[in-house]
Amino acid sequence: MKNPRSTVAIIFVVGLFAVSVFTQTAGKKLAGDRVIRSLNVGWKFSAEDKPGFEGADVLDDGWQKINLPHTWNDKDTFDDEPGYRRGASWYRRELPLGTDLVGKRLYLYFEGANQVADVYVNTNHVGKHIGGYTAFAYDITDDITLTKPNFIAVRVDNSFNADIAPLSGDFNMYGGIYRDVWLIAADDVHFKIDDMASSGLQISTPGLDEKAGKVRIRGTVSNTGRKAADIEVTSRVLDSKGREVIKTISNLSVESKSEKSFDHSTNSISNPHLWSPDDPYLYSVQNSLRQNGKLIDIKTEPLGFRWFRFDANTGFYLNGEHLKLQGTNRHQDYKGLGNAVTDKLHIRDMELMKDAGYNFIRLAHYPQDPSVLQAADRLGLMIWEEIPLVNYITESKAFSDNAASMLKEMVRQHRNHPSVILWGYMNEIFLHPPNVPKSVFPASVELARELDAIARAEDPTRLTTIAFHGNEVYNTYGMGEIPQVVGWNLYKGWYGGNMEEFGTFMDEQHKKFPNRVHFISEYGANGDQRLHSAGPRRFDSTTEYQRQFHESYLKQISDRPYIAGSTIWNQFDFGAEQRGETIPHLNQKGMYTYDRVPKDVHFFYKSNFSKDAVLHIAVSDRKYFSGVPDTQQKIDVYLNLPEAELSLNGVSLGKKTNTGSNKLSWDLTLRDGVNKLVATGRRNGKVVTDSATVKFRSVTTRSNEIAINVGSNADFTDENNVVWLADKPYSSGSWGFLGAKSKFIYSQAPDKNVLGTLNDPIFQTMQEGLTGYRFDVPDGTYEVSFLFSETKFDGAGKRIFDITGNGKLLAEKVDIAGAVGRNRAYAITRLVVASNGLNFEFIAKVGDPVLSGVRVKRLTK
Repeated sequence: MKNPRSTVAIIFVVGLFAVSVFTQTAGKKLAGDRVIRSLNVGWKFSAEDKPGFEGADVLDDGWQKINLPHTWNDKDTFDDEPGYRRGASWYRRELPLGTDLVGKRLYLYFEGANQVADVYVNTNHVGKHIGGYTAFAYDITDDITLTKPNFIAVRVDNSFNADIAPLSGDFNMYGGIYRDVWLIAADDVHFKIDDMASSGLQISTPGLDEKAGKVRIRGTVSNTGRKAADIEVTSRVLDSKGREVIKTISNLSVESKSEKSFDHSTNSISNPHLWSPDDPYLYSVQNSLRQNGKLIDIKTEPLGFRWFRFDANTGFYLNGEHLKLQGTNRHQDYKGLGNAVTDKLHIRDMELMKDAGYNFIRLAHYPQDPSVLQAADRLGLMIWEEIPLVNYITESKAFSDNAASMLKEMVRQHRNHPSVILWGYMNEIFLHPPNVPKSVFPASVELARELDAIARAEDPTRLTTIAFHGNEVYNTYGMGEIPQVVGWNLYKGWYGGNMEEFGTFMDEQHKKFPNRVHFISEYGANGDQRLHSAGPRRFDSTTEYQRQFHESYLKQISDRPYIAGSTIWNQFDFGAEQRGETIPHLNQKGMYTYDRVPKDVHFFYKSNFSKDAVLHIAVSDRKYFSGVPDTQQKIDVYLNLPEAELSLNGVSLGKKTNTGSNKLSWDLTLRDGVNKLVATGRRNGKVVTDSATVKFRSVTTRSNEIAINVGSNADFTDENNVVWLADKPYSSGSWGFLGAKSKFIYSQAPDKNVLGTLNDPIFQTMQEGLTGYRFDVPDGTYEVSFLFSETKFDGAGKRIFDITGNGKLLAEKVDIAGAVGRNRAYAITRLVVASNGLNFEFIAKVGDPVLSGVRVKRLTK
């Protein structure tokens, strides 16, 4: 018998959460008299928080008119003021009700509001929901009247609360009612609506294999009426064309003001059409209630037949066949919208990921919109979904209770999705701030045990998981023995170390814990499309290093069969207000930009994962090149074709064979001006092409302009498409720095938001302790701009230096912090007459001179 930790078998079937059909039925009268109406339009919003805003006599004429989804943090998370508004705001709207709802049971259904929501109807407090990422529903029947106007008021608070996760995280905790809101009107007797806002139904497939499968449907019927009801419950399994496959019927007697559960099991269905990423076939389960022969409620949910297991040595198996889980992570926000994203954009994200060839998505770090899960079912994307316990916990009963509630809500609301295979409940939970007491370690372990037990009890058909960061502390405290799958968030070669250490680390973990299932839940590196280098290195944020990093990691992951799968960090750049970065307030590890433009690294993964033909010249991130004439440029092409040919300006550079890396490279020389690249290949007899246009500007000492990104190995293209060249030491007949402290360049981590500029990368790197900078340019008059930022010292007097040019004083007692403060852009511009070149000296007075950028523009000969 195999070790139960080594192999975990799961047999399950799932269907779609009923609320996911809202977008198709909003405002329509459904079969069974259930009515669902969208309440997204016609709200008023106030950023103030005053007592009594739930009242009927509030003067809200001056409130902002808005529609849902909405957040109040779509802009302030990207300004240069530290922090963003975390507090309480109010929403109000009228609730028009017609006589068609007489005798109905009325519910308000919120898909999500971050993070504490107090809901009032006609001034009555109908409920308080804690947690920003799961749905909640309230029965409002007794709080409304059909004879006069009704109104809703909602107080939403995204303030930090020590008893509510997440306590911290590398993402924004946007406030607002940022998902859809619905009014549900149902018969007095209906499928339960207020079971943690779940569908009231649970579907599984015990004993499923490729030859036969049964369907088990469990649910609860609510009778809110004044009389007992005799009910007929029918569950029908339909194929994708709506044809009945099998059905089961039972009878219930439900007392007044009570509930009654039912448990249906069908006979075996022969040769069920299995659900998989390649063939996401969906059946449906139609559940209906009849009273005295009249249809009074109905819910139809998708159904997918599939089973899976993990093996500690050989990885993941779906429907009995081995499958490497190849995936990515997703945050839910979007440029200009924050987290207030429409269903259409959520679905488009899922389609973009499917198109790339992924078969697995980790929804980080919180439950996501119902439309996301619905799309995953339809597209065949397997899902890891988790609650937002990130970095550390609070040692309080309230925190633990709230975490348990979040987990139960997530599982109950989403357990009927065939896409979901893993429930997560902690992420890097020992990555806590230094002032947290040591008692947090055993407390976190105990909470993990409690949450793991809850997840298994709520849904024994899925596996549990935690994501660790690369630290042995998890093993020291026994955290790795709790979940069924251990996820690793590893950034070796980015935050520290080198890329090759990744494989060594994982091999050591597998050797120490041979019966443990290992998954790589995060790995990534920044990619700023404005930064490029022929010699990329750790932390430079060039897209070349990002691509190099991912090429290395994917090979190491693929070479290790015991690694069940992996998810890239991240599919899309996302908001992280506290980050400096080369683009402040943004985590740039995405395969796409924040507004969903693909980076070149995306095509690397598509060439490896997609079954479609892929041929891509990797210059999407770099439309402008500059450098010394006749400099060789390396151009990469990603492909899944047998071979490819590259031509430059109509001239072939030759064919090359794809030996398995799915990348080919050519060295070439660009001409001044426009250059046309064309790649051509064949697949299954069909011609595949890709083309790209790049502009090259040669720079010599005789050029009219020379711009240098001092202290950096990277070229930087600014908003005016000026390329600031990578720094270098001075050589005769050229330009460069003299006498810096380091042998070549000094560079710090790009984690400082430099204020007063959009060109942060210029100011985030620097030469420190340099004695001079020289340009061997022709005689003439030049405009010279020196760029600085003080990133080390606060206050005046800690770094002072003079600047001379060709022996003349250009700037005396330069004190950057004294002039503009710390982490702020500062420029000094002078006219200088060149004679035998431009020779600038930096003369230390206090501390070491520093320089971040220099730009030389020729004015006269």
